[in-house]
Amino acid sequence: MDDEKGLDRETFFALMGAFPTGVTVVTALDAAGLPRGLTISSVCSVSADPPLALVCVDKKSNTLPAIRHSKRFAVNYLLFGREDLSRLFASKDPDKFAAVAWRPAGNGMPWLNEDTLGLAECTVTQEVDAGDHVVVIGRVDGGRRPEPGSRPLVYFRKRYGTCDGA
Repeated sequence: MDDEKGLDRETFFALMGAFPTGVTVVTALDAAGLPRGLTISSVCSVSADPPLALVCVDKKSNTLPAIRHSKRFAVNYLLFGREDLSRLFASKDPDKFAAVAWRPAGNGMPWLNEDTLGLAECTVTQEVDAGDHVVVIGRVDGGRRPEPGSRPLVYFRKRYGTCDGA
């Protein structure tokens, strides 16, 4: 291990993959008003007072400029069984929304209303440069709670699954 570089890439991904995470699609509108989005598993709460959440966005993402333009974003928590949607939004497909149902959330950002168990509507409060990503912190201004009995899409060791919350 090189002290300046840190852990090698393969070991780093194996280590990070050892922690199960929920799967989300973070969405925003670009300068032309077009919906943009990407799959993100690096999402977490930061503070309850005020309510803050963070998302980690790849600097090469086509969605980052949309988040910066709109100064808002939506975190769509995917339902179990929506693996194909996760893969689509993880791709570089230029028209990810072509066959995806969505409507504006309370903050105007795209809500994948048929594919989510929960939604957080956020306003950007801060950005932190972090290597090849940007940590975007947002104040959670609104959202939708999960329905009782709904199950999240979870990612663990390069595989999709779920949990029942028990």
